[in-house]
Amino acid sequence: MTSAFWRKHAPRLEPRLCQKSNLVVANSPQLAKAVQTYNQYSFDIGQGVDLSNYNTNNSYQLPKDMENIPRPIIGYVGWVTSRRLDANLLYQVALRCPQYSFVMVGGEDDFFKKHPLHSLSNVHFLGQKKQIETISYMSHFDVCMNPQLVNEITIGNYPRKVDEYLALGKPVIATKTLTMDLFTGYVWNCLGAEEYIQAINEALIPTSSDIIKKRIEFAHTHTWENSINKLYSYINI
Repeated sequence: MTSAFWRKHAPRLEPRLCQKSNLVVANSPQLAKAVQTYNQYSFDIGQGVDLSNYNTNNSYQLPKDMENIPRPIIGYVGWVTSRRLDANLLYQVALRCPQYSFVMVGGEDDFFKKHPLHSLSNVHFLGQKKQIETISYMSHFDVCMNPQLVNEITIGNYPRKVDEYLALGKPVIATKTLTMDLFTGYVWNCLGAEEYIQAINEALIPTSSDIIKKRIEFAHTHTWENSINKLYSYINI
């Protein structure tokens, strides 16, 4: 319903709103660039993420429904929807990597419920969980992923879940977008099944505590305070 409303009204209203504004801010470079056409005073101020509960010093209990899943585990947490995730990419990667378990944590849409992914024995759909529970799942993934489908809805998305993964020190693989370029050096940005498989293999190689520390520190730079300070800096231009 929201998407139908957006498709109908956004092309007409968004330019008008931007043109009548003194300042336009967005939470990703892609979105900021898109609205600069309508207003030259358009800027990316980043995205604040509350990571106060993501602490590597905590001991998160292994969820019961993960106890019998073979490792290594490549995991995703979030809504499992064909509007945002590339189901066919996941299928190709999982099919070619039977030695790895792929765990999807989140409610599924009808497309995913009927997808051939469910026929693969190394793919596990664990269903929707409470927000407070999802950290335990992430903390027990060997590699975290964000296999985003690139389309008009997702192209400018800021991936907050990537910050959540990194705040736990996890290796992360994700689909390459302009916004994901912000994470270069901290994640594996991939295009296509071949690059995903190579990235998974590399991400599973044990790494140093320094690299894990850098992932955590980088995630914690994406705070609401930093975003608001950027907003103030553009207001004061």
